[in-house]
Amino acid sequence: MEERSTWRTVLGVLSIIILSCRLLFTCSNMNKSSSSNIDPVMENFRISQEEMKENFRRQREIQNKLSNDILYSDYEKLDSLPPLQKENYGILKLEKDSLIYIALDTQIKIAKNYYLQNRHDDTLRMAFKSPDNMNVFIHDFVSKEEIEPSFKSLKNSSNLQKFKVENTIGDVKALSYKITKENKRYNGYALCFKNDGFLNFYEFESDKLPLDKLKARAIDFFSHNMKEKK
Repeated sequence: MEERSTWRTVLGVLSIIILSCRLLFTCSNMNKSSSSNIDPVMENFRISQEEMKENFRRQREIQNKLSNDILYSDYEKLDSLPPLQKENYGILKLEKDSLIYIALDTQIKIAKNYYLQNRHDDTLRMAFKSPDNMNVFIHDFVSKEEIEPSFKSLKNSSNLQKFKVENTIGDVKALSYKITKENKRYNGYALCFKNDGFLNFYEFESDKLPLDKLKARAIDFFSHNMKEKK
């Protein structure tokens, strides 16, 4: 009797093993069958869609880079661009003096005939160009770094030179610098603010004005064109 009981136990274990093997074999065949039954037309379509998404992403990156640099072109060149190209670059020539919001309670006045770019690409909130080829860029972003290393990172593709802290009042710094864009040298003067890790840069750049006159233009601009909404 004991021998029979032992054999029954052995047979039971073997049955379980055999059933488990059959189940694994069946699942394996189903997976192979599923893989082999993929519609080649649908698979090619899927691959094509992925390639289109990747190409679109790359084109968008290129377009954003071109858009962010377009204001370094001469004012006359911007005037000569076709309307569709201006639209693609996100630039608009203002037909009248305009108030643009830069915060919930703050507006900035931009004069008639300035070119405005207001696309919110990357860290660039907005930018504008005067008829005498002065550029103004407004960047804002969150950073754990201090003002100076953050600004250097912002300009790391522009051959930043002669970087200098001109003045510091609390968390506000005035910076002077030089950069190279489109084979031109630009003087730069920036007013930089930091509040709770949020950085804000107002950069005034010109390939015509010397630094002292650019600084005067920047201070005058802030004095007359920043409007607080009450």
